[in-house]
Amino acid sequence: MCSVRLTAIPATPILREKPRREPIAAFSNHVRNQGCMPQLDLGRKAPPPEATPGALTKLKERDDPRATHFVFESAEMRISSVGDGILRVRLAPDGAFAPRRSWAVAAADGDLPAPDLSIAEREDTIDVSAGPVTARVRRADGAVELWHERGVSFASDLRPPSWRTVTLDETTIMARAGDELPPGPASLRVSASKALSPSEGCFGLGQRTGSLDRRGRRLSNWNIDEPDLGHTRLHDNLYQSHPVLLGLRPELAWGLFLNVTSYSHFDLGASRDGELGVRALGGELDYYVFAGPTPADVVEQLTRLTGRPALPPLWALGFHQSRWGYRSDREMRDIADQFRARDIPLDAIHFDIDYMEGYRDFTWDPERFSNPASLVTALGEIGVRVVTILDPGVRHDVGRGYRPAEEGLLSGHFLERADGSPFSGYCWPDAALFPDFAREKVRSWWAGLHKESHIDVGVAGLWNDMNEPAIFERPFSEGFSDQAPLPLGIAHGGESERAPHAEVHNLYGYLMSRASYEGLHEHRPDSRPWILTRSAYTGIQRYAASWMGDNCSWWEHLALSLPQLCGMGLSGSPHVGVDIGGFAENCGPELFSRWMEASVVYPFMRVHSGIGTSHQEPWAFGPETEAIARRMIELRYRLLPYIYSLAHDSSETGAPILRPMVYAYPELEEFYTIDDQVLLGPNLLSAPITAPRQSHRMVTFPPGTWYDVWSGEVVARGEGVSRRVAYAPLGRPALFARGIIPFHEPRQSTAAPASTLELAVYPGAANEPPQAFSVVDDDGESMAYARGEIATTRAEVRRTERELVVTVAARRGSFSPAPRPLILRVTLDEPPSGAELDGQHHDLIWDAETRSASATIPDDGERHELVVRSRGPA
Repeated sequence: MCSVRLTAIPATPILREKPRREPIAAFSNHVRNQGCMPQLDLGRKAPPPEATPGALTKLKERDDPRATHFVFESAEMRISSVGDGILRVRLAPDGAFAPRRSWAVAAADGDLPAPDLSIAEREDTIDVSAGPVTARVRRADGAVELWHERGVSFASDLRPPSWRTVTLDETTIMARAGDELPPGPASLRVSASKALSPSEGCFGLGQRTGSLDRRGRRLSNWNIDEPDLGHTRLHDNLYQSHPVLLGLRPELAWGLFLNVTSYSHFDLGASRDGELGVRALGGELDYYVFAGPTPADVVEQLTRLTGRPALPPLWALGFHQSRWGYRSDREMRDIADQFRARDIPLDAIHFDIDYMEGYRDFTWDPERFSNPASLVTALGEIGVRVVTILDPGVRHDVGRGYRPAEEGLLSGHFLERADGSPFSGYCWPDAALFPDFAREKVRSWWAGLHKESHIDVGVAGLWNDMNEPAIFERPFSEGFSDQAPLPLGIAHGGESERAPHAEVHNLYGYLMSRASYEGLHEHRPDSRPWILTRSAYTGIQRYAASWMGDNCSWWEHLALSLPQLCGMGLSGSPHVGVDIGGFAENCGPELFSRWMEASVVYPFMRVHSGIGTSHQEPWAFGPETEAIARRMIELRYRLLPYIYSLAHDSSETGAPILRPMVYAYPELEEFYTIDDQVLLGPNLLSAPITAPRQSHRMVTFPPGTWYDVWSGEVVARGEGVSRRVAYAPLGRPALFARGIIPFHEPRQSTAAPASTLELAVYPGAANEPPQAFSVVDDDGESMAYARGEIATTRAEVRRTERELVVTVAARRGSFSPAPRPLILRVTLDEPPSGAELDGQHHDLIWDAETRSASATIPDDGERHELVVRSRGPA
């Protein structure tokens, strides 16, 4: 939800005060920071010189076979092997490495299995090798070259690392007027300059605007609730920070995770072509390198280090409806009843801030939501879950029995000023207090607050918003206003690890989400927690799904959603979505229809809109749009066994659910710049229409055989990349399939069991290798899957010149799905000449409209084989 005015006049951020006589310089600084114009000399003073490590003085005796320690004239460096294919490089200018924080997002050195380091001393360098990667450290100045065992250099220093103290004006941090960077490490910037090859694409870096390939841009990491409503290319950072870079060239994919929670900045060839500039405040350069060599390997290595994605409950992958402005229990019931009366599937309704009493966290308005438990029960009876919003700003309300404020103040759980008084800032409830989530006891306290007001009521999921944190300049009761962020010097954390807000800012939403996750897990230990967050940092995948914040009802934002969500997946966060239809401004029927088509493949599928805008329920745009929305939501529910199986795989490997083409085909440079078509898993290609009054678009197909999902027609076949104009009228989006995709029949909610399992087979040509997919079943709700109570069914299709063989392997695992028929549906160029099922003649049912032949058998968990004979060569 947005924290700025919803009018045609954009809010202006409270930035550091700038002289009124320099508007051109101020504007140029802003635009230059976004990487949109060349750097101009506007009379600014030259920056002071930067210090460098100097020459190597000694190599410390090793006390750990997986680490080595260099001492230079002015700095110390430590290189560690922390996992197979993962090296950590740390540089401390003063020779003192920062202690590990309790809130660290990466596994500690030594926690993961890792190969030992081998050291080779040479005349000019020292080679440090582990597994497939070697760091070559230059004796003269501490510059580091990185080499892959394939003989490829990557992310190598062009010059030695350097550092100097900087001022706030040298960053793009949005700060309150008069604020400054705290002294000490918080204002010490350490920099590295690394080589980019001419063909190298720069991907990842989390939640961004613009194209998927970030090369040529300047991007900073500092979470903000962007004060100018409507994300555009001029906006640098948004609500989340993911300092994770995936470098890609045809011969190698590699990764770099900058393990610095303070403000950081990536210059991706914007200042100098062929140079990657990395700058970080905090007084230390600390980064991990991932050796790849594929994008899938890099994401696996990243999530092995920072945590695998949590497996969501099945209902979370269904359709969600939300709006800021649903103001009563009667309205909530009416919305749910409308979905059921119109036969539109729905799994969850989200309650925005209007359900609270005076915007107080952990309360329900006693008049408009007089019996929340009854409301939640009634919705649950028709298969609709409830998700409630919570903000970090706790109303500063004492003396009237408001437990969160009184208990939090008494126990010292809120952030305090330097004089020990609680910090108070304005948010929805006017004056508000902000918990110090960097302390474990505060997170535990916050987790416990959920029990009576949410968990006991039956709320299924928690929605964390405004957790950058967003703070207003004046009370919300006086109207929308500009922002006044937390002072950068406010201390977070326990006595043993006090840290300024400048260090913890990017982690605030992450730590709040962790507390929410732990609260649900503590009080419902056998149910999977589901948290949705706006603000986050790398590693959030362990605790929460996220959405991309306050977008607008613009065609540009429909198009933006694809690279945004794919960029998040490449940064380790697979469970992501955007506000379908747009949060701000008014959506029209065509835009809503096209957005519904595109959102079928979003990992998180939610319609959400802002107060004061037109309604965006599926029926709000008339019967034609309603029919399209119903069809798309039904398609989503048909795809749930496929999406859920992908979520299981993601929880084990980190693999994105929604994938850019380049993820699957990194060797093909044609896909480096294509981000208007995406892959849902390996086998479904979506190419949505993202412009008005269009019914055709160009689609680029990877090698292999691809089928039109609607007609069953083969649209691409061969070993190379091909292009075709696709016809995609409203209600029939461009979707293409290959291999095997499992389907269920549409249902109104995942609360109803699936009554069938269909394996849709889209076979390749006779010269293509066999294709396989594993369908994963469990109870969809509990933690039993973590104890191995799942079922996996692997299906494979292979083709020869005269026949096609579909093999369904015996089910593995202890979980038993409810009885259901298994439909094997094979898409073919023409009706088959005959078929055998488990060695016996079988008559298939031919469907001319979809060009498919099908057989129905019990899903009994046994091995089955279907052989289909063709009339001629495949």
